[in-house]
Amino acid sequence: TAYEIYQCAWSSDVCSSDLGWVRSRQGHGTKPPSSRIETLANPADPSDPLAVVRSRGQMVYGHYCAICHGAQGKGDGFNSATLETKPRDFSNAEFWKEATAERIRFAITKGGPSIGKSVLMPAWGKTLTDEQVGDVITFIETLAKK
Repeated sequence: TAYEIYQCAWSSDVCSSDLGWVRSRQGHGTKPPSSRIETLANPADPSDPLAVVRSRGQMVYGHYCAICHGAQGKGDGFNSATLETKPRDFSNAEFWKEATAERIRFAITKGGPSIGKSVLMPAWGKTLTDEQVGDVITFIETLAKK
C-alpha cells in the first residue's frame, strides 16, 4: 500500500525493493515509451537503409509542404486552388531531368525567388533543420514517375 511504501522510504531501514518500485513509477531508470510518431518515423529494423529517412521526410513534407504541393506531390494541395502560380509537380518526370538535390535544397531553405521561381514558395531555412530538409528531399524523390 502507499502507506507502507511511505513508511519504508522514510524509515531508517530503507526497503530497497519497495523503494525501487516507487522510483520506477516515477520514471527513474526507465526509458519512456516511444510516441506513435517516433514509432512510425523510426521502424525497428528497416530493410531499406533510407526507409527511416523517407519516413521522417514524409512527416515533415506532410506538415509543411503538402498544403500546396499535395500529398502525392502533384502540385494539387488545398492551397493550390487559390495560387496564381501552381506549385511544383514532383511527380512530373520532366522536372526530375533537370532537378538536383542542391537546387531543391536551395528552394526549400531560401524560398522560390532564390531560384527564380514563385515568390509564394516560402523560405523554410529558419524553420527546418538541415537534416529535415535532406529528409524531405529524399522523400520527394520517391514521388517522381520514373
